[in-house]
Amino acid sequence: MSLPVVGKAHEASAAQPFTWFVYGSSLDPEAFAAWARDHGYAPPDLGQGRPAALPGFRLAFDVVSRFWGGAVASLAEAEGEAVEGLALALPGVARGMVEHKEGVISGLYAPQEVTLRLADGSAARAVAFRAAPDRRLARDAPPSPAYLEAVIRGARAAGLSDAWIRKLEALRPAR
Repeated sequence: MSLPVVGKAHEASAAQPFTWFVYGSSLDPEAFAAWARDHGYAPPDLGQGRPAALPGFRLAFDVVSRFWGGAVASLAEAEGEAVEGLALALPGVARGMVEHKEGVISGLYAPQEVTLRLADGSAARAVAFRAAPDRRLARDAPPSPAYLEAVIRGARAAGLSDAWIRKLEALRPAR
């Protein structure tokens, strides 16, 4: 089913190119493609992204999603930890699509400028999206199983580290 979409995301004018720190379910090409189809976008080529880490943060499962049926991830400060994802360079015209995908339009998430560590050790400036403080749970909750599986699929597809994938897999409920 395709939904008619109007508003800021589709009206966005060309802005400056930017690098998006893609983490969470947005890394899953299949889930991203389905979302893009439903919202009238062409998904970006995630294969053009470079594996990167966001030091000083951890995944926090403190946002409730009706779509995913439970808690989904945001970023929380955490000294000594890092979140893995992709540094994806995009043209400015893609900013509206990214903000739509990340829930900025609904006020669920907000953009934040961050500094990533790339695989070659260099640093890159990027935009990451964190849940708005008033939309966060008081504490982390178990991740939505469907969401977690999309995150794991996406991490594998993006070529993220085995250690990161094991960390994500450890979040699955005990059977």
